[in-house]
Amino acid sequence: MSGYLKVLILALLVYNGSTLRIGLITSHHLEHSVRTAVNIIVPRINEQIVKTRGVCFISHTSFIVLRNSHDDLNERICELAKSEVTVIIGVVDRETGSIIEEQCAELNILFIHYYWTPGYQKKQQTSLNLYPSMEYSQLMERLINLWRWDNFVYIYSNYDAPKQLIETLSRLEKSPALLRAHTLDDSMMATALALRDTCDRNRCWPKKNRVLIELSPNETLTFFDASLKLGMISVHNWFLITALDDLKDHLSQYTHNGMRVSLLTVSKEKWNQNDLAIKLPDMYQDYLAHIPNSPRTPFKDFAFIFDSILLACHSGERKIKTCGDDEPVRKYKLPIVKPFKGLTGTISFNGTSERSDSELHIWEMGITGAGLHTGTWKSTWEGSKELTMLAKNIPGTHEHYQASVRESRTLKVTSIHEKPYVIEKIMPDGRVKHEGFCVDLLDKLAEMLHFNYTLKIVKDNKYGERKNGTDEWDGMIGEILRGDADMAVAPITVTATRLEVIDFTDPFLQLGISMLMRQPNPKASSSLTRFLWPLSASVWTFSAIATVLTALLVTVAAVLSPKESTTEFKVQNSVWYLVCILLRAGSGYNCQAGATRLISAVWWTFTLVLIAQYTANFAALLTVDRKSMPFNSFEELGNQTEYNFGAILGGSTMQFFKYSRIETFRRLWERMQSAEPSAFVKTNHEGVNRVLNEKYVFLMESATLDYQVTQNCNLTRVGNVVLGSNGYSIALPKGSKWREKLTRQILDLNEKGIILMLKNNWWKKSQQECQSSEPEDLQTALGAENVYGLFLLLALGSGIGVLCAVLEHTHFIFFEKNKRNGQTPKLQQMIETIHAEIRNSPKF
Repeated sequence: MSGYLKVLILALLVYNGSTLRIGLITSHHLEHSVRTAVNIIVPRINEQIVKTRGVCFISHTSFIVLRNSHDDLNERICELAKSEVTVIIGVVDRETGSIIEEQCAELNILFIHYYWTPGYQKKQQTSLNLYPSMEYSQLMERLINLWRWDNFVYIYSNYDAPKQLIETLSRLEKSPALLRAHTLDDSMMATALALRDTCDRNRCWPKKNRVLIELSPNETLTFFDASLKLGMISVHNWFLITALDDLKDHLSQYTHNGMRVSLLTVSKEKWNQNDLAIKLPDMYQDYLAHIPNSPRTPFKDFAFIFDSILLACHSGERKIKTCGDDEPVRKYKLPIVKPFKGLTGTISFNGTSERSDSELHIWEMGITGAGLHTGTWKSTWEGSKELTMLAKNIPGTHEHYQASVRESRTLKVTSIHEKPYVIEKIMPDGRVKHEGFCVDLLDKLAEMLHFNYTLKIVKDNKYGERKNGTDEWDGMIGEILRGDADMAVAPITVTATRLEVIDFTDPFLQLGISMLMRQPNPKASSSLTRFLWPLSASVWTFSAIATVLTALLVTVAAVLSPKESTTEFKVQNSVWYLVCILLRAGSGYNCQAGATRLISAVWWTFTLVLIAQYTANFAALLTVDRKSMPFNSFEELGNQTEYNFGAILGGSTMQFFKYSRIETFRRLWERMQSAEPSAFVKTNHEGVNRVLNEKYVFLMESATLDYQVTQNCNLTRVGNVVLGSNGYSIALPKGSKWREKLTRQILDLNEKGIILMLKNNWWKKSQQECQSSEPEDLQTALGAENVYGLFLLLALGSGIGVLCAVLEHTHFIFFEKNKRNGQTPKLQQMIETIHAEIRNSPKF
């Protein structure tokens, strides 16, 4: 093309369209890559290879390269405004960008940037951000929930990085462990060690250790180097990163141990037709060829610079101010940008500074170490958001591998119908579904150990015992021995004979043997001493002691007081006197002295309140009948003949009594063996029915017994007797590779309280509310703690009475005794002399 033709085309463009002057601000270490990208992109736009709205001709691009200080930044932006730059693109961090944004807003210059801005900030709309900040946060939250990251570690370097996900993290059930990488930790070894220590404390090594990494690209790769040296690049770790372009470059040395790495990025899997039409692959390859040192994120850098320049072309004309302009500051307005296709997806802003339409991609490092595109997140300005995850259908991904392992690990599980362990439920469409405690436990184990299972009910509805003493077994044990089942998950206990032929895991429920019986009918209790029930033995004892002591005090008061007859209030008479007051009868004795009257009044009050409490409690006891248990121990059970008793035929409880060498249990076994009709039942349900309809005691495991008691208010456990110590375990063939795995997982579920939670869900799910027919507060004898105030009152009153007696005796000695001898006491003489002087006084 001749020079004349070029000038002609340029003149036409300037005349028909609009020229655009752009400024770019970046750091010195990014200067070369940014200049290279701009020098490739701008000519393609000016040549109209890249179509823009109308005709966009970029006539000038100016660069500001930041060194170590921002002191002259304002002056340099003023120079850009003076040279009629209307758009500034910032390839900077958030801190620097906020300074540039404020200056551009004053000059009405459009500022375009692409860094993550926290969603919590309520800032003015004075810039356009190409980085889909809100979309990243929403996608992060969706993935955390989808992948069930209920517990993970969040590693970051910038102090305010957690604020970027503050809304997402606040909605999680459990907050993640926050771990900040120190700025002086160049090797990231201290950060990697801190992560290992955190996992050691949280016991996260037996399963996937989940880590969200919010570091720069260089920091991310340095952290992986440190983790590799500490042996944490393994199948036990799952890292979610956001800083890299893809997983094809820079990660080849970490692909050997099956470590799982997921990546959120704008990098797409392949170029689309629009990209090919404008020769974007050629532009990108040209960009890579001109960069001597390959950057960590070349596609992200090129894509955002490309979209920033396109956005500048679509922003329209602006009238800017210069720094010396005295024109009043107008309200800053963002341009109205119609949606258009960019390299990072559709670009639209919907009247705000944050991007409202974006496309993000999820990548994963596969089992073989290859980078695989596993998902896409698309959002539109209308508000629709769509996450498409294909990991399960892509060979080589961890999910596809786990699914294939599960298919090869489909275990055949046998069980037995037994509430609440396995319950048959018929769905509305006629399908039969099983639920219950054992089913929930199976689901947890299958999820943790990555296996599938098919559950079937044992045909003969038996747990398993030898057939007529042969080597052949029936029930669930027989199905395992014949190979019809890989394991039995049911309320099955470990016994010595079973352990000879199969293996068991550690128990998932601890239990013992106890007695289940029907609540005895209430009956009135007859006793010669029933009249003593209203008060406890301690109260009766204290009352007797109080009577004797008070009688002694009355006698002492009578001796000390000159007005009282000592012959009338001897000890035996004082006791009789107090008893008569207690029984509200006349004794023939009358108190003359104030001390004995005071003690009598206090005794009267004491007996009045005590009798009132006795009467009230006795009335309650007469109106309430007590339930009496006919026996409270296994020994008493064997000594009575009113109730029959038995257990499940062939079950572990029957075998316990059958092979026991303890005399009491031998006698119980002989009674069960010789009972007519048979004392044994086939199922727990049959045993419970016999308990409800007959005088029958069912010997059964305590865990199942507790469940039955919660379901029927007519059932009760006999005492708190629990015989033996055993548990329900999972039965497996001898030498099964699953035994150790299942045992370890059962221990983990027990330690975390998950098994207890599952048990409570089913034991209390349909629990009946039983009203006690025996109010505890009406049937308890009145204890000393209820009447100690009365005894305190009696003691205090008696003490005051004795004190009064002492005072009366003293008064008698000083006054009355001298008067009887015809002598006037000196004290009285002094008082009479004083009175005479007062009367003879002239004034008086």
